[in-house]
Amino acid sequence: MEWIIGVVAIVALGVALSWYIAGSSERPLTAEIRKTEAPGETVSLDAGDLYFSRRGPVDGPVVVMVHGFGTPHFVFEQNASALAAAGFHVVLFDHFGRGWSDRPHARYDPAFYDLELASLIDALTLKEPVALVGYSMGGIIAAEFAVRHPERLSAVFLFTPAGLDLQPFLGKTFGKILRIPVLGDWLWRLRGRSLLMGDPQFTKPPVDTSRCMQGDDTVQMRYRGYFPALLQTWRNLPMENCDTVFATASKSVPMMALFGGSDKTIGIESAARLKRAAAHARVEIIEDGTHGLLYEMHDTVNPILIDFLRSHAR
Repeated sequence: MEWIIGVVAIVALGVALSWYIAGSSERPLTAEIRKTEAPGETVSLDAGDLYFSRRGPVDGPVVVMVHGFGTPHFVFEQNASALAAAGFHVVLFDHFGRGWSDRPHARYDPAFYDLELASLIDALTLKEPVALVGYSMGGIIAAEFAVRHPERLSAVFLFTPAGLDLQPFLGKTFGKILRIPVLGDWLWRLRGRSLLMGDPQFTKPPVDTSRCMQGDDTVQMRYRGYFPALLQTWRNLPMENCDTVFATASKSVPMMALFGGSDKTIGIESAARLKRAAAHARVEIIEDGTHGLLYEMHDTVNPILIDFLRSHAR
């Protein structure tokens, strides 16, 4: 009996020590850090302080850009610059838990992201209706918002939207284990960073920097709360089989989606599923596009984006 207790104690100590070591380098994200390092502003919402920035003429048609799972607002840099130059008033922001926004302990589910987006539009008193541009996970968030608040939107444009057919980028088995309380939390704390850093954007040196993300994705990882926010999102925000959401959204709000023919994260089957589910939506495939087509092929996709939003601007 004493031997069993000893083994259990050693295992418990090892788990606790590994938990501590895995997060020991993280520090709190404070207002002072944001003030000195973040170029934009924050707005106080119920869940905390949300980071945002604006581009383009203040009287232009409003476009709010909704980023994806792990990368913050600068994933849209090349697209936002083009939209601003075309006369749109562009709002970029970091989801709670990412970038320079607060990292609240919350259930990061569809209702949470819907309230985040609605509260941001209200707090900034943006001229409505606005257009939404969603990327990856931001696609299902934008579609959900269109279902709940169609009267607040002029159009929805989606870059490689999640919510239909998602490839197991966290690993099919590992992704399921992450949904298990306690065990999933511990494994994610130990392996989350290495999994995210395995993305090609970190492992392949850039050939043309103008076709890369214009920001350092690892800066946000220094601050406490980023990895728990991703885990709670993975557990609570549906990333696939949301065909009905897109179908309903496309009936009341003009919708267009671009998919990449070489996307390893959002399966090309997503394009076919969106066509079947949302007959009113315009769907196009960029044959050589990857999951990063919005910045890697910005010179190709920006004219499509601008033309679509112009045709529905109010």
